[in-house]
Amino acid sequence: MHQDHQGLEAIQTLIEPYFAKNWKFASEKERNGFFTLGIARAFSEFFPLVLNDRVDVTGKMHYFAFLIDDQLDKMNTVDMLSYRERVIKIAHNKISPDRSNCVEWMLFDTTQALRDIDETLSNDLIEGFCALLRAQTAPERASTKHLGPYLEFREEDAGRPFYTALMRFGGNLHLTNTELTQLSELESSAFRFMGVLNDVYSWDKEWRAYQSNLTDGSRPFSAVYCRELELVFEESAHKIRQGSQGLPRPEVEKYIKSLEYFMSGVETWSQWSPRYRQRSLDECNPLLILSSKVGVL
Repeated sequence: MHQDHQGLEAIQTLIEPYFAKNWKFASEKERNGFFTLGIARAFSEFFPLVLNDRVDVTGKMHYFAFLIDDQLDKMNTVDMLSYRERVIKIAHNKISPDRSNCVEWMLFDTTQALRDIDETLSNDLIEGFCALLRAQTAPERASTKHLGPYLEFREEDAGRPFYTALMRFGGNLHLTNTELTQLSELESSAFRFMGVLNDVYSWDKEWRAYQSNLTDGSRPFSAVYCRELELVFEESAHKIRQGSQGLPRPEVEKYIKSLEYFMSGVETWSQWSPRYRQRSLDECNPLLILSSKVGVL
């Protein structure tokens, strides 16, 4: 199942120029490289059910997730943690931004705009964004040694709290705590799928690392697991629908659809985006590598 957001052109003509104009890239090469990744197309494919009047703010948060992740990758541990904590405080409106720093004022203004639209759902989205930053800088990234714990951590690292909150904010979906608990297994399958799929499509660099050092803990990992996760997702969705008295509330059904479209969009975008891949699909080894140094169960 695949669907693009009808506002792709608006995303490309409004949000992308906003970051091209205001974000301070280290070089023109870095700027050009970022915009060849197709982040606007990714948003369109990941979140086709976002309401048109919420595309601007949700699209900006989507861009921040990629751009700040790139910033963190360049830093040593001390600087990374300091940067992370300041960004989190700005997102939560606990400190004022430095208006000479593009990261700070752009994020501050965007989170304020989120609150102006919907304070309840914006709180979830902002906290989800901060959870993503914590996961991206967590020591577990390097210390996880077994596949089971890795997959659990990968849900957070792939952005489950952030992207699920973005879907709910973007679609104006106010779900009850009971409904969110019922949907938890569905979310887990979707974000394990995303995490492993990213690993699959970045197999090239992982394969080189595995061949150069067979003792580093990497293991061959089959893309078949992604298809197994799709089946688990379908079974979970069926249980939720069967467990409701009649059909689920329209908001619940729309959220399930949002997760389905998200999984499809992630796969479509990952197939061509240079962020994860450097070779064409027909060059891929049938045995793919799970990124991070993960051992057996």
